Amino acid sequence: MGIYSDVMRRVNSDNLTAHLLYDVSQAEDKNEERVEKRVSQAYETLFQQLKAVIPSADPDNDELMDAIVNFAKTFEEVYFEVGLAAGFEMYKNMEKKIQRLKEEE
Repeated sequence: MGIYSDVMRRVNSDNLTAHLLYDVSQAEDKNEERVEKRVSQAYETLFQQLKAVIPSADPDNDELMDAIVNFAKTFEEVYFEVGLAAGFEMYKNMEKKIQRLKEEE
């Protein structure tokens, strides 16, 4: 199953509710760290892992950085688009659920 199909299959209010009720700690951990710190740590981790595999890896090598940035940019674009679509699908699902709740009153 593709990334898009897998995400869309899981987009529903029950999954959101379960995440909010039972998996809050993970979201709180991410909110506590500043964006700059997370990016800096990711950069350091990337080059530690690269040096383990390729001892000559140099963070000042523009060609290497361009390759990494281009790879990451593609993933960012794809996951951003999937995230937007998932958010819109969640909105549609929640709107239907709200309408059903109103009808029950």
